[in-house]
Amino acid sequence: MAQLIYSPTSPYARKCRILVRELGLEPAITETAANPFEDDDVLLRANPLGRVPCLVMEDGRALTESGLIAAWLNARAANPWRSDWDDRRLEALGHGLLDLAVARRVEMVREPGLFCDFWITRRERGILRALDELEAEMATLASPVSLGGLTIAVALDYLDFRYPESDWRQRHPGLENLHANWSGRASFAGTAPPVG
Repeated sequence: MAQLIYSPTSPYARKCRILVRELGLEPAITETAANPFEDDDVLLRANPLGRVPCLVMEDGRALTESGLIAAWLNARAANPWRSDWDDRRLEALGHGLLDLAVARRVEMVREPGLFCDFWITRRERGILRALDELEAEMATLASPVSLGGLTIAVALDYLDFRYPESDWRQRHPGLENLHANWSGRASFAGTAPPVG
């Protein structure tokens, strides 16, 4: 049995946890919570990078990036999601949005004397550009239930969680519809980060 090591607040791990549920892989994957900020032994034994998610395959080797883990999960599903270059391109854009949002969050929680307004502002501008680009691309999304759609929805939900003042819905009705579609799914609700 494979093991997925995750943190409840990691959007990257959440993407993988949602995919496990959507693809019906729960019987083949155990989930283990770990805190990467406390150098959790379970995590460090599996992933020397100390990051989540980490998927330990049946042979003991580990996959350490959410995109790679998602592809591995999809390849093992009885009914895998279609994955073409358009969807992979949108997945990459969604992942970039997520990277910017997480980097902004990391900068915001540093001690007041250490965080840098330049980097916060730069990431906020990047988030806005990514949202505008993704909104323009919504017409090319073949299905919201895809790796691209999932990644974008997780990134949008992370903005709600860690950057609610972004008010991303105001100018992005296509993204709002995508998010609403995912918000109604049990896999999405069941993996939501803890409140507070």
